[in-house]
Amino acid sequence: MQLLRRYPTQATRQAPWRLHVRTTSTTMLGLVALLVVGALYLAVNARLARAGREVLRLEEARAELVRQAGEYTGRLADLTTAKRMLERASSLGFHPAHPKDLEFVVLDGYTPPTDFVAPRPFGSPPAARGTLSPAYTETLGEWLQRLLAGIRGEG
Repeated sequence: MQLLRRYPTQATRQAPWRLHVRTTSTTMLGLVALLVVGALYLAVNARLARAGREVLRLEEARAELVRQAGEYTGRLADLTTAKRMLERASSLGFHPAHPKDLEFVVLDGYTPPTDFVAPRPFGSPPAARGTLSPAYTETLGEWLQRLLAGIRGEG
């Protein structure tokens, strides 16, 4: 019987201080892992909150710029009304031109620009560029009749 037992029997109980060290180290490892995950979570949320505040700031700046652009457009429209332009022109010494004040100049070699031809709209069919080629002298029906007559031997 002694031959069957090669390994001596070990004590199954560990020393109490070893159990405490193992339990404490496992607990501390879990706590450190939770702290690392929490720190990463806080870092990501802080970056996200900073980006959100930046977006809000930029949206406010955009709204202010749109408001200013509208204000400038209104001021320009007010300054360029026909009444204001006529008043300003007369204050600068301009007056309306009469037909006797006009003088047309003829230039040798000047060719006036061609008339404007508007481009075709995007969904319109292309214009016909011509008719069929003269090589096509028969219709599909005539061709089929000729083909069937050749097959039957009536040709």
